[in-house]
Formats: sequence, structure tokens, C-alpha cells
Amino acid sequence: MSAASTALHSTVQSFASGWLPVSGGHRLYYEQRGVPAGIPVLILHGGPGSGCSPLMAGFFDPERYRVILLDQRGAGKSLPAGCCEENTTPALIDDIEVLRRHLGIDRWLVMGGSWGATLGILYAAAHPGQLSGLLLRNPFLARAADLEWFFGGAHQHHPEAWQHWAALGAPEAPGAMLPWLAECFRSGPPSALADHVTAWHVWECALARTPSRALSPADIDALHLRYRLQLHYFRHACFIAEGGVLAAAERIATVSMPIHVVQGLADHVCPASATAVLLKKLPNAGCTWVEGVGHDPYAPAMQAATLGLVESFAALGRFAP
Repeated sequence: MSAASTALHSTVQSFASGWLPVSGGHRLYYEQRGVPAGIPVLILHGGPGSGCSPLMAGFFDPERYRVILLDQRGAGKSLPAGCCEENTTPALIDDIEVLRRHLGIDRWLVMGGSWGATLGILYAAAHPGQLSGLLLRNPFLARAADLEWFFGGAHQHHPEAWQHWAALGAPEAPGAMLPWLAECFRSGPPSALADHVTAWHVWECALARTPSRALSPADIDALHLRYRLQLHYFRHACFIAEGGVLAAAERIATVSMPIHVVQGLADHVCPASATAVLLKKLPNAGCTWVEGVGHDPYAPAMQAATLGLVESFAALGRFAP
């Protein structure tokens, strides 16, 4: 990998953007960057509900790639903002295929991190012939154990961050925090909303191994929409059967496409132990383990690893760490 490739590419202006009407009254925002004749790549954001950022396109050489950023239902600039109605994982998978056909793309590279990796695996299993490759970062397996770990199970590892939850009355019993939090968001007094959003932000950052920050009123409002959408998914087990992501991985294991996973070894949002389980279902996939990095895709070592993989895919049609 060249020395220059350790820095993100400049994110040039989008050459096309729009809102795509899909089922349930949703309108999905998408934009395209790079060059129209470049290698098509779809970026799937995390969350659920986080939305895309132009910075995500910086992993791809704008002279070699056609980068498509898609805001999933209720996320980012998609409308209605924060809407949970007709918002399920099967719908998101269908939306990806609707966008591909709308853009006239035969096959594209799909890159997703965290929840975006979940969708990438499920989409690849549903439409294997439409992918030229699959690049995953810190994948989320959406099992009951993964949700239990995030919503309370990790509290002994992050006692300082947990105190923000404890001060609001969060229960420590296994499986109790998620329904408690959903009820707080559903019927709690508006005056407590900022405290719950702040506690979630601090907790999420602690597990991700990234610094938290003071939140402005605008930050609180944006995070409230995102967390409410996440709760909608998590309270419904992400609309995925138990073990469904691993079953999907088994189905794509025999498909002839380059697959690579990049995993931060210090991540407590999507721990490396889960990725080890996933890789057993994907014996032909490559993996880059990144030491000292958590959930942050822009941590220097994670960024360098991802850029190198993307560079090799453009040059060779496969991932070469």
C-alpha cells in the first residue's frame, strides 16, 4: 500500500443525488460521488438509523470508483425522518435492490460497518449475483446475546459509563435494560429525554473506545431520532431470526466473490469474539485484525487497513491486505 493511501481521499461533490420512493411511503435519499464510469460501490451505514456522511466516500479513489451513499429508511436525509412505520430489515434489503435497479448497475461492491455489515451479509445472501465483492467492518451479528451484551451485559467492563445509566434507574438484571429503555423513550417525561440520550451517547462511546462529547440541543434532537429508530429494531430482534446472520453467511460462503472482514480488536460494541464466530461460517473470507482500535472506522490503523483493501480491489478485483 502506498504511503499516500493512509489518508482519506478528498470527498468531491456528488455528481448525482435524489430521493427514491419505496414501499410504505418512505423516500430514500441517495447520492453518487466519484466518476459515473468507475467501479460501483454501495456504502451501507450503521445504526440502525445513523445515516451516511460524505466522509465515508473518502475511502475510495474518486477517479476509480463510483460511490453510492444510501440513507436507510428513517435515517439521515431520508423521509419521513425517524419513521418506524414500515421500517424492517427485509424492507431495507428490498430497498437496496430497488436502488441498484434504479441506477442501472449490474453488480457492485458492497461495504458496510457494524449494522451496515449485517445488511451487507443479508443482502449478499438474498442477491449473490449482484455483488462483485463484500467488505465488512466490525460486523454486528444481531443475536440475542449481542443485544444483551450492549444493553447491560458490558456494564462491569465500563463502570464509569454505566453510572450515567444507573443514575436514571437502569436495571442491571439480564435482559431488563432494553425493555426499560424502550419504555423510557415511549412514555418518559420530555424533561428526562436529554438525560437518557446523553447517557446512551456516553455508553456507546465507551464501548466503541471513542471519546464522548458535550451534546448541544440539536445533537440531542438528532440522536433522539436515531436511538428511537434503533430501539424499534432492537425491541424486534432486528427483524432477523435468531442466528439469521450466521445462516446467511453460510449461504454466501460458497458464492464466488471476494469477501474480507476488518475487525478492531478493542471494540466492545461489536466484539472480536463475534467476528471469530462469523469467520467460521466464511472459511474463504480474508480478515484483518486491527490492534488497539475499537468501533471507529476513522481510527488511523483502521483507516489505513480499509484504504489498502479498497486500493487492492480496484487494482486486482480482490482484497489483498
